[in-house]
Amino acid sequence: MGCKLTRSLPDNACSYAVAGARKLYFANWYPAKDAAETGATPIDGVIQYHTNTDGAIDSIILPTGEMFYEIDGTTGSLSFTDALTVGSNGGKYRTHTANAVLPRLDADMQEEADALSLGRFVVVAVDAAGRIVVLGRTGGLAATQLDYGSGAAEGDASGWTGVWAGTSTEVAPLVTDVSVITPLYREEVKP
Repeated sequence: MGCKLTRSLPDNACSYAVAGARKLYFANWYPAKDAAETGATPIDGVIQYHTNTDGAIDSIILPTGEMFYEIDGTTGSLSFTDALTVGSNGGKYRTHTANAVLPRLDADMQEEADALSLGRFVVVAVDAAGRIVVLGRTGGLAATQLDYGSGAAEGDASGWTGVWAGTSTEVAPLVTDVSVITPLYREEVKP
């Protein structure tokens, strides 16, 4: 029996708690490989993950030419979930979901809307408390919604509402710190 509880989990947090996510970082999805088996050199068609002795991811090695892309929304517009799902035959798995409202209607968003709608991604999410997790590592996340809404009244929300979800065979693993999210795409500033 490999699924026995091994420790107590008291509520020992003595800190403020704020919900939501601060940032989402998307990378094109490739099958996962344990970096301890392969080393630190990028491998085509594979994302390598290295974990420390506590089991947290301390290195992500994307295939050559791939990078992370930052998805940023206004305060209160980003979130994620890692939910237990039980199938009709009793099989259990996880559903990882990333959610964003992107308040933009411009050429850059228009150019990326098809990729965000049709691609499959691994998403590194940073929550409002600074904790970091990887969503979709084992199977990727794909869009279940990417819709633009203008809102009707002045106070209504407007923008692109995106939901990316996928089946996973693991609880979303923790990441040690944001320096693991590399290489990160940076917009070239033209003179």
